[in-house]
Amino acid sequence: MWLIRRTTSYAFAFIDTITRQLGFSQTAFAITAKVVDEDVLERYQKETMEFGSSSVMFTIIATLAVFNLFCFVGGIVKIVWGMDLNFADHLVPQIVLCGLVVVLNVPVYQALFLRHDKGRFPSSVTFKSVVLASLVCLMPVY
Repeated sequence: MWLIRRTTSYAFAFIDTITRQLGFSQTAFAITAKVVDEDVLERYQKETMEFGSSSVMFTIIATLAVFNLFCFVGGIVKIVWGMDLNFADHLVPQIVLCGLVVVLNVPVYQALFLRHDKGRFPSSVTFKSVVLASLVCLMPVY
């Protein structure tokens, strides 16, 4: 868990600093009004995460989650279809760690792909995160 916390906090801080220095955006923290909107209050009482707005931080979270999902699926596919036992012997701990990160990001995947309420990620964030994660996965090919 300490590895996940440190990795994500350093990644968020690095990206936030770069975007702030380049003048693209500034990260903002907005407090939600859970009492005003009935839908938001209902999701809050069900303990469902609220992602209703689009921000740089949500794009980062979604991109990292989708990237971990791609890596996990790619590792499993490489082991099952390729039957590369040398690969399986050396990278089992990494695949297990990646699988744990995927399990931790289940609420993010639900908000990206499965939920249809107003608390889900906007479709622009979903599109950006899938495209960015795909580009990062395709970088070793070229």
